Amino acid sequence: MGNVGGFAQSAAQKERGKTVKPIDRIMQKNVPGYAYMKKAMPQPGAGREPKTQPKKKTYTLTETAPSGKAVLRKGVTVTQAARKLNKYEATGLTPQEVFNLIERAHNLEKRVKTLEDWL
Repeated sequence: MGNVGGFAQSAAQKERGKTVKPIDRIMQKNVPGYAYMKKAMPQPGAGREPKTQPKKKTYTLTETAPSGKAVLRKGVTVTQAARKLNKYEATGLTPQEVFNLIERAHNLEKRVKTLEDWL
């Protein structure tokens, strides 16, 4: 048996390059089947990576007809359009204010990108 850090180590563990922690040694002596339980326990840092939520595809529900009027795109139901309209109405903003906010967000994103490139 080798002596690593003041603790005895079995030949099999020495070959694998693993050291036995003092708590594990105590548990192995006092708890029957501890080695099997330790293998079954989740190891710290070995957890699954958090799942990323798929991004919802953003698209417009309307398109401009040849007559110049806005009509629902093919495949868009009236229910989908009503739900999106309800979300806009819940904000209390006019369509022009929503458009201005979107435009402002795009401009700020461009500004941040240029500042990041500058650094």
